[in-house]
Amino acid sequence: MILTHVCGTLSDAAYAGKGVDPLQLDYADAQKHLLRRTTRGGRDIALRLSPEAQLRGLHDGDVLLEDGDTVVAVEILPVLSLLARPEGNAAIARFCYEVGNRHAPLYELEGPASGCLYFAVLYDAAMEDLFHKLQVPYEKKEIKLEERCRLKLLSGTHHHASSHRDGGAASAEGEGNHA
Repeated sequence: MILTHVCGTLSDAAYAGKGVDPLQLDYADAQKHLLRRTTRGGRDIALRLSPEAQLRGLHDGDVLLEDGDTVVAVEILPVLSLLARPEGNAAIARFCYEVGNRHAPLYELEGPASGCLYFAVLYDAAMEDLFHKLQVPYEKKEIKLEERCRLKLLSGTHHHASSHRDGGAASAEGEGNHA
């Protein structure tokens, strides 16, 4: 069965009382627009998301199919992550800079206390060492990472070929000096 769009979410009244056959996806698979998987109940599912659905992405609880008294819904699997809570604007800025400089995906999450801001990255020992060096309070925890919480560049581009200091006028080393 090829599915091209999201029908709704499990919180919609139309799906109340229906059984759920989860399509379990890790955080990376939930970002793909072409995918073939089997639900926990054994349904063979192929995703070829429409451009609109690709732009929206797949979220935990998205309903992909209604089949009688059962719905097929996305279940994002938790992954071992580091949850950090830098304190103060300067600490937040430095933390985001250092994580971004390592090209690691960074997720913004609301903490257990309302208004409390947390950041999450996939666990790795080098990132944990960075958190220690930055003296950022953190915890190691399995959580669901979703694309809608990922922080991204607004411009969509970032290049290291030119100098950031001179506005990009310098060429990459070795270019333009041919004899």
